[in-house]
Amino acid sequence: MKKPLPKSKKRLIINWCLVGLCVLLLSGVLIADAVTNNVTDVAPTKEQAQQTIEEALASLPLFKTSWCATYTAQQSTEIEIVSIEQGAEREYVVHVKYTRPDLGTLYKEHKDELFAVAYQTTLQGSSNASTIQKALSDHAKATALIEQAASMSGEADIYLYSTLQGDYVMHLSDAAVDALLGDVAAISKDIASTNEIRVDGKFVSIANNNTIRRGVDQFFGTANYDDAKPDTASPLHQKINDIKDEFYRNFIEDDHWKYLAEGLGNTLAITALALLLGIVLGIVTALIRIVYDKTDKLYYLDKIVKLYVSAIRGTPVMVQLLIIYFVLLLPVGIEKFPAAVLCFGLNSGAYVSEIIRGGIMSIDQGQTEAGRSLGFGFWPTMWHIVIPQAFKVVLPSLCNEFISLLKETSVAFYIGVADLTRGGIKIRSQTYSNFMPLLAVAIIYFVLVLGLTKLVGILERRLRKSER
Repeated sequence: MKKPLPKSKKRLIINWCLVGLCVLLLSGVLIADAVTNNVTDVAPTKEQAQQTIEEALASLPLFKTSWCATYTAQQSTEIEIVSIEQGAEREYVVHVKYTRPDLGTLYKEHKDELFAVAYQTTLQGSSNASTIQKALSDHAKATALIEQAASMSGEADIYLYSTLQGDYVMHLSDAAVDALLGDVAAISKDIASTNEIRVDGKFVSIANNNTIRRGVDQFFGTANYDDAKPDTASPLHQKINDIKDEFYRNFIEDDHWKYLAEGLGNTLAITALALLLGIVLGIVTALIRIVYDKTDKLYYLDKIVKLYVSAIRGTPVMVQLLIIYFVLLLPVGIEKFPAAVLCFGLNSGAYVSEIIRGGIMSIDQGQTEAGRSLGFGFWPTMWHIVIPQAFKVVLPSLCNEFISLLKETSVAFYIGVADLTRGGIKIRSQTYSNFMPLLAVAIIYFVLVLGLTKLVGILERRLRKSER
């Protein structure tokens, strides 16, 4: 009869089977993705290219009431496909001849008139960009300008990309949009940079009036589109590319990572200073209670520190932070950072005191009696005999308290402290992305906690060696 396998070997076999299964699944996903990505694409016909370009241009007007863009895209622009050439991977260069209104010249010549209509609309009480847009569309002179705009012809290279689904996507670059839709991308950029207009021969500042600019822009109106090359990669590669783009947008672009770096520095500074304050308060509070328990001295101090510990342990740290800053310190002009340090120091001190007191009280009474028999007084006995033994007992609990303190500082942003959490929220407010900034904050906290746990583990091993 065969002996059953030891539990350790069974666990090892199971672990290796799970690893093999994960590798097999990952290999299958990668192979399927590679096969999908290498599907041979077919060049579009002239009819397909014509339809793709026309549909892309028709999708650009921002609203149905964006009369200018709609008129240009659907009625005025004429496109003739000359030839189609194979470009880079899944890319086709479509050479086109076009005829469309010269909106760029028209806009430059009549810019003041269009902005004057928009300005007069706001003087009539309208503060809505859509109302300005409609006023321009209904304005007989404005619409006549568009309808009477001179035509211009030219040639352009339009890039189409084949997707894995067999469709084609037009690259809506600014150059392509301007070429086929009448310079509307360039016009939009000029409108966005306009801070002063001429009305009745006088210059009027609209630097702080975004409504006028949006209304005029919507009259020429194109929808927001991405100037980047269309992503025709496989689903897995698209997901990887999306993650790369999201990472760049949240951390690299405009140096957003600096918010996290600054917040991390403030978080570590608050934690370190609050830790020192908490240790001092904890030791003093613990000793006062121990002296009273063992000698019945310091009665009133014992009552005070008991009230302090009960109050701190019985209320949430965020409520303590709000009371300490807004009620006690803000009226006397104390800044946010020292208020956060004081709050977390007081909070930590209450928990540290109970940890230390519990550790000291756990030491056998015989140790104290042995010290007394050697001629030590109360304090020398505590310092040389009891506290060294208690330190080894309370070290794991103190480590947990320090880790909790590090994580609790994340609520400091409620009073405006630029800590790590606030850094992530600031990035989120600028990029409108929830996942990446908050995940980065969580990972940073996780790494800090792992590092602190590792250091404490090293210290515990050294203490065990010293015992031997």
